Amino acid sequence: MTAPGAPPENGWRTLWRERPGLMRLVWGVALLLLVGNGWLLAQRVLDGRETTRLRTQLSGVERERIDAAMRADSNRTQVVVELARRQARIDNGLHLSVALDSNVLHLEQEGAVLLSIATVTGPNGWIRTGPRDSVPLAAPRGDRTIEDIVGDTLVLLSGGTMIYADGVAGPARAGQLRVSLADLKLLTPNIRPGQHVYFY
Repeated sequence: MTAPGAPPENGWRTLWRERPGLMRLVWGVALLLLVGNGWLLAQRVLDGRETTRLRTQLSGVERERIDAAMRADSNRTQVVVELARRQARIDNGLHLSVALDSNVLHLEQEGAVLLSIATVTGPNGWIRTGPRDSVPLAAPRGDRTIEDIVGDTLVLLSGGTMIYADGVAGPARAGQLRVSLADLKLLTPNIRPGQHVYFY
């Protein structure tokens, strides 16, 4: 407490005096954050230098080849998506198309949408295949076919992709589609193995 008429004490001094443990914790966290930011910045600089060093050791032809491969990789996904969208539009047979950007699955035939279903697409991730091995899983792109229909709760597609009902396998898994059980019950009588599923 300050005496009447005396100037007010500095807020930090008061906090240090009344709650020294809390203030030590606050300063400790701030120091850790500062050190962590410094370490990340140093790693970024080191990575940049290492990349530059490796690129200088490559011949001009090798650099051009790597740059072209990186550009082609990013363009490849766009090409696959556009081809799947086009195929879905011109396919006159009964098929499914999945718009991954809006998370909607359509049952279509001859350009007409017969049924629309909201989906949840699992985030990109990794699946463990052994004690020290895992493979990346991402949302499918392009053309798949229906391989099997298990009751009205699971649709297996080529490439290992699944469309499954809520409650069958928990939250949406990496690279898989989850829909409501009611919607899947509406869908399964209208599909059969061999039909196309276009992801775009």
